[in-house]
Amino acid sequence: MKIKRVIVIANGDLKDPAFYRDIIENDDFIICVNGGSSHALAIGVRPDLLIGDLDSLPDQDRKNILKANPELIEYPAEKDKSDLEIALNYALEMNPARIIILGALGGKRADHGFINPPLLSLALRKKIPAVIIDEIHEISLHDKSFVIDGNCGDILSLFALSETVHSIETEGLKYPLNNEDLFFPSTRGLSNELTGSRASIKFSSGLILAIKVIQS
Repeated sequence: MKIKRVIVIANGDLKDPAFYRDIIENDDFIICVNGGSSHALAIGVRPDLLIGDLDSLPDQDRKNILKANPELIEYPAEKDKSDLEIALNYALEMNPARIIILGALGGKRADHGFINPPLLSLALRKKIPAVIIDEIHEISLHDKSFVIDGNCGDILSLFALSETVHSIETEGLKYPLNNEDLFFPSTRGLSNELTGSRASIKFSSGLILAIKVIQS
């Protein structure tokens, strides 16, 4: 049976366990990346797989998470890919209907926070929907026209990750783009705003990183 969703829990910031508990469903396949296991313990979910070099997992948390008897794939600390990239590739091999990545933002390492959103391109190449979520952000990557659901007042930023995104037309945003091009790294698409429950973004070619900021 095809897996509906894979949840990948990384070791970035997770401040509200109840928020993430509401996201996770009973039939999700849960992959913990290193110290993401500590987040799983806080959320109260059992990982199906623990992956990485385990260097950022405190000893007591490691003992507690191993009591749940997850599958364990351990990598050496010295390697040519991040643990999150390894975990994401594993998730893609499962060919799920959707991948949700938690704990990929914030944390102590700006370099990890910078590269994690572009890792969504790995899922995009395989045409598997993937999103990075925290308490206020939803981050997605698109190579064709798309829609963003939300609420009136949510902030939506659109950034070119290719050299140029051509002929963008938007509907449902406070500041419309009418057959415009976005260039990397222009801030032209920064801090737009949903005027209703849905925004439509159409473009002819390129790669767009969409960051929705949920307004409370």
